[in-house]
Order: sequence, then C-alpha cells, then structure tokens
Amino acid sequence: MVKKMEERHSIWIRVFHWINMIAITMLILTGFYIHAPESFRLFNSMTTARTIHFCMAYLLCFGVVGRMYYMIAANDTKNLIYEPINDTKKLPSMLKYYMFLADDHPYYGKYNPGQKGMYTGVFAMAIIMIITGFILYKPLTFGFMAGWLGGFLVVRIIHYVITWIFVLCILAHVYLDVAEGIPILKSMFTGKIPADFHHGYHEEEM
Repeated sequence: MVKKMEERHSIWIRVFHWINMIAITMLILTGFYIHAPESFRLFNSMTTARTIHFCMAYLLCFGVVGRMYYMIAANDTKNLIYEPINDTKKLPSMLKYYMFLADDHPYYGKYNPGQKGMYTGVFAMAIIMIITGFILYKPLTFGFMAGWLGGFLVVRIIHYVITWIFVLCILAHVYLDVAEGIPILKSMFTGKIPADFHHGYHEEEM
C-alpha cells in the first residue's frame, strides 16, 4: 500500500537549502586549507583553494539573500526565526527528549525550538562571515570596517571561530533531523513526508 504523502518543503526551500549547504561546506574545507595548507592537504594549490573559496562566498551571498527573501515572501518567518519567550519555554521538553530522558515531546510545529534557534543563528553567522570574509578579501576596500571590529587580527579570529561553530551546527543539524526520523531527512530531497508521520503529541491529546 502506497503511503499518503504531504508537502513539507517547497522546491524553493530545497533549492536554497542545498545552495547554502554546498557553499558553506566548500567554504569550510577551502577555509581550513587557506588557514593551514600543511595540515589540511585537501587541494592541489593555494590558488585553487582561494578561487573556490571566493566563488563559494558569492554563492553563499546569493543563497542567504534568496532564502531570506523567500522566508518573508512566503510568510515562513514563524518557522525559522527563534522567538525568545515562546521557544525558550519549549526548550526543557526538547532537551529531555534528545537526552533520552523522555519518550516523546510536544508538537512544536514544523521545526522544534532547537532547530529554529540554529537556523536563526546560522543566518546571523552567515552575515558575519560574509562581512568579515569581504574585509579579508578586499582589505583596501573594506579595511575601514576592520577598525570597527578591532583590527584585521580580530577579524581573522572571528572568521576562524565562526567556521568551527558552523561545523558544530552542521553536526547538530544532522543529528536533530535523524533523531526525529529518517523521513524528516528524506523530505529535504523529495519535499514530501508521510501524512501519518508522528511529529510529537498535541496538547489536546494529553
């Protein structure tokens, strides 16, 4: 019997998701090589790594702007932007579930508070990375901005630290999706999810 499916992600959500995923992944890999080529021997030359890095930076700009525009145009803000009061109240039940202290969790909507917090943080970090990246890329053009942040050394430290935060966010993102169920992970490829998939209990069921 064929399962009834329902839409979870539109084609544009998936397009921007994979654009940003590819851009961020390649920026991380090329960034590590540029930072320490002897430790991260992933590319055949610094020229290749830098070229890919700069191309992916422009791709990330396109992906972030496009996703934010779609979020506003499609009225999808409530699903992605962390609400400090409402979502913070939901964090304890989410943490208990993911720490295996509870068998289920309340229905949070499309994304749980942890995912919403991560998406909000990723948007903010992407903007910071774009700004610091262009300061380092075009120091003569954007050098005055480095002074606002404390100098080029501080800009490099910020850029490097956020890179590692991105790595941790990617690992957490994959874990949260897999922990919710493989259909959640597959939906980012297909856009569909089984109509009877369990997203957590509703308050009226208790």
